Amino acid sequence: MKRLRAPAQRGGDDGQVLPLILVFTVIAASLVLVAASASSVHLARQRLQSLADAAALDAADALDESAFYIGGARPADGVPLTDASVRASVAEHVALVGAADRFADFAVAPGTGTTDGRTAEVVLVAVVPLPLLPPVVDGWEDGVPLRVTARARAGLVAP
Repeated sequence: MKRLRAPAQRGGDDGQVLPLILVFTVIAASLVLVAASASSVHLARQRLQSLADAAALDAADALDESAFYIGGARPADGVPLTDASVRASVAEHVALVGAADRFADFAVAPGTGTTDGRTAEVVLVAVVPLPLLPPVVDGWEDGVPLRVTARARAGLVAP
């Protein structure tokens, strides 16, 4: 006849898996939130860089009419640019695409203009709020500041 075994005594390890599962769940969720926040900042930076590139290309084609009509243009010199013509073109472009609505604290930064009269340089700044972790990252509760620079040069094509 088979002997009936006494039920196993409950040991000290019972119930220890639940806290381990909770800790690992919190760690996994935190990693997902950090990755999502970092991706959000990266994508916002890429959008801001794309906007700066487009504004620089537009500004490189922005002819400074007074410089062109007074001094003329030689094909080797390219399109004559001034700081004012570049800034005006950039301001018009960012207003046209609604950049202030797409980015928080958006601004065209100092340094936008031309250094050599031939290259348009555009500097844009914005702040990207962290969507998922505001209480965790106290240093960036107002968002992550972004600054991008783009340069473009346009030349005249000789007929």
